[in-house]
Amino acid sequence: MGQENEKACIMVIDDSPMELRALAMILSPTYEVKLLTSGKEGYELAGKHRADLILLDLNMPDISGFEVLKMLKEDKDLMDIPVIIVTGSESSDDEIQGLQLGAADFIRKPFVDAIVKLRVGLHVQLRRQLKLVERFSLLDGLTGIGNRRHFDQTMMTEFRRSARSGEPIGLLMLDIDYFKKFNDRFGHVNGDECLKTVAYILEKTAARGSDFAFRWGGEEFVIILCNTPKEGVLSVAERLRVAIEQAEIICGDEVTSTTISIGAGVTIPSPSPIEVYNHDYTDDIKDFMTNVNKALHAAKAGGRNRVEFFEPFE
Repeated sequence: MGQENEKACIMVIDDSPMELRALAMILSPTYEVKLLTSGKEGYELAGKHRADLILLDLNMPDISGFEVLKMLKEDKDLMDIPVIIVTGSESSDDEIQGLQLGAADFIRKPFVDAIVKLRVGLHVQLRRQLKLVERFSLLDGLTGIGNRRHFDQTMMTEFRRSARSGEPIGLLMLDIDYFKKFNDRFGHVNGDECLKTVAYILEKTAARGSDFAFRWGGEEFVIILCNTPKEGVLSVAERLRVAIEQAEIICGDEVTSTTISIGAGVTIPSPSPIEVYNHDYTDDIKDFMTNVNKALHAAKAGGRNRVEFFEPFE
């Protein structure tokens, strides 16, 4: 199902059960609505639920809406989520402070159904348009899957998510075997068809919402497998290897095939001693990828068309 047909996720953070019920009744027919009564919990779950929009009450017992808004806008993974402040105050000072902290809009109590729907709908549509523009800038022009820039962004986001949750993150790095010989024999046009065939299989095999396939460059691809232990990573890798080996590639009047070599690995990033949410995991990611790349080289050295898993030394 395309993103444009999926229900947007609206997170409502308000300590009043009455206000939560009212907003749920207004929004649930159109959106997926998550109701939370704690500002701290709302901040912690915003990334997990991949919220498209947050409705945030200012007055809550644990931490104020202003504090939650500040935390959201300082978090590199959450700062792009638009936040609408929900308030019963008529004070312009609140509005000024909210806008200064990055609020997208205000909705005042008591709620007017039509106004809530229009303002939420406007910001959901704006966010979808921005995400669509960004999506095209992050796609590989030939294969249609994510490009290297997209990989860099996604890997950092998922590393942070893994560090927060303590869940494993898997990585597959793969090369098409003897791709230069394929190009020399069939030509670059058919070489492009080979790349597109491999990319299509990668995307279909890594089909969970938490799996991501990218073209790293040339005949190299990578797949991120979130919340996936070693057994799951190896299972996906072997399915990929077999699917690509069995796939037919049409080259003019000839039908041919190709194979891939795969390096695999799993890690659980260590949380930052101070703050995991904005921690720069660049060096950790580089080390992880270096290790998985060693496994890829071992697969090539071992005869190609095989999977090798990097086992760190104890």
